[in-house]
Amino acid sequence: MNARIMLALVALAAPAVLSAQSNEDLKKQIEQLKVQLKAVEEKANAAQELDTRLVKVETKVAGDNIQWGGDLRTRFESSTWTFKPYQQFMGFAQNPGIPGNPYPFMALTQQVPGQDYTNSVQWSTRLRLKMGITINEHAKIMGRLTMYKVHGGADVPTFNGSPNTVQNSFNDAKVPGTDVLRVERASLVYDFPMAILSIGRQNTSDGPPFEVKEGTERQATPQALAVNAQVDGIGLKFPLEKLGLPEGTLLGLCYGVGYESGFGGGGNVKASAAPVGFNFTNVDWANPTTPNAQNATLQVNSIGPLKDTTVLGAMFDMPLLFQLGESVQSANFYLGFNRFGNMTDIPFGSTNNFPVPAMPGMGGMPAIQYVTATNNLGDMDQWTATWKHKVGDTFTYFASYGHIKSNPNGKTSQYGAYWTFPANMGGTQQLAGFGGLLGDATHSQTASAYYVGMRWDPVQTFGVGLEFNHGSPRWFTYSPATGEASEKLGTRGDVWEGYIHWQFAKNAAFRLGYLDYKYSHAFSGWHISPGPSMPGQSWEDAYDLGKNPMLQYGFPAAVKTMYASIEVKF
Repeated sequence: MNARIMLALVALAAPAVLSAQSNEDLKKQIEQLKVQLKAVEEKANAAQELDTRLVKVETKVAGDNIQWGGDLRTRFESSTWTFKPYQQFMGFAQNPGIPGNPYPFMALTQQVPGQDYTNSVQWSTRLRLKMGITINEHAKIMGRLTMYKVHGGADVPTFNGSPNTVQNSFNDAKVPGTDVLRVERASLVYDFPMAILSIGRQNTSDGPPFEVKEGTERQATPQALAVNAQVDGIGLKFPLEKLGLPEGTLLGLCYGVGYESGFGGGGNVKASAAPVGFNFTNVDWANPTTPNAQNATLQVNSIGPLKDTTVLGAMFDMPLLFQLGESVQSANFYLGFNRFGNMTDIPFGSTNNFPVPAMPGMGGMPAIQYVTATNNLGDMDQWTATWKHKVGDTFTYFASYGHIKSNPNGKTSQYGAYWTFPANMGGTQQLAGFGGLLGDATHSQTASAYYVGMRWDPVQTFGVGLEFNHGSPRWFTYSPATGEASEKLGTRGDVWEGYIHWQFAKNAAFRLGYLDYKYSHAFSGWHISPGPSMPGQSWEDAYDLGKNPMLQYGFPAAVKTMYASIEVKF
């Protein structure tokens, strides 16, 4: 009996004992899970902290890896522009001359007297930010951003006959415009064992020997007399030391695109249309000497299909180190060749009052116009050579020579003035316009220029320089702008420049200079121009600024500019 009671009591107590043991085990498991969870959280926090530290370190390393520099220039200018008398083209009228005259229309012109234009106060600011990023031991990225603006100036320059007042991708960082930072240079440079490759927006502005005046190291690959523009493309340089030539000798090849036809004349279609001038057919000429142009209509022409404009180039650079007497001399010799293929009349860009300005009785184009290429005009070859010699530590001189030859295809720019003939006489005809390559659409023409200068630095902080350049009547160089009022090295005529450069503090300098342009012929800076205005007349006589030429725009005969600037490098 007692045994039975004991068994019953044990049976009744067993669930309670087991329950107590289960609760105890469960508590232990929960505590163990808490410990494990805390360990996991600590590991996660540690990983997060490590990741944060790594991000900070990587960010700092990347930031340290970007090398920044640049320069700031504030410049004051006072200029006088002199225009000699010329005949302002106004349109056409029927020629009342002898019956059967082979020239049934005559150009109407308005005599413009000689005049001077003075801009005595002009301020500008230019900021250039240089950057370099090392990707690895072989690759790096190089760039330069530029802001250049005249104080109070317009975002789009007023067209004055000079190509640097047609704002486009070749000169937008070189011509005063907005306060926007524009990409002047941006390229990937990769150093292969046998060559150096560069892809992107190339170092093609401010090339040798511009560094002499600036007091800096060489800033670009092509010579300044050849190319001074923003060019997108690819370049390859081959070191030639292994061939026994001096250390640093290079042979370079390059390819660039000057005009992308898919984003200009025609866009994504084979042909498009653009306003290219005025049609004078229905003008009521109340008086042949005082035309009433109110009936002139905008001429819209079909353009395209066009071909891309390309640049193929080669360069040879050789540094020299030698001794004359007891002094060590350093010099550089540069050779260059460029082939500009399928050149267009103008690239895509924007400007004011182009191609025909507003005149009394006739509405002009809108204040800001977009202009684009209308025809491929042919090819052009360009050769340049430069010698730069530094004598000791105080004196440097240089001499550059350039030669060009056009290879026209018979086409001309469609910008100009029109008259509608009867259908059996050809319909709408262009009677005046911007012409073909170097003023001759059917025959090859040549031109040349030279550029010489020197700089003397009697002490390390003070320099004096003098430069001179001359261009023949048809001279053209691929330099849409260098930051001056008019492209100096594209001048047809003579330019003198003198300056002093005083470094008054570390990385800060004052520059005082004087520029004197004397133009011989119209269309300086252009690769296009119309042919002679009269039958039997030579081009050189037709556009000699001293012979009262007939022009659609006035071109200055002389420009005199005094400038002073503060230049800071950082």
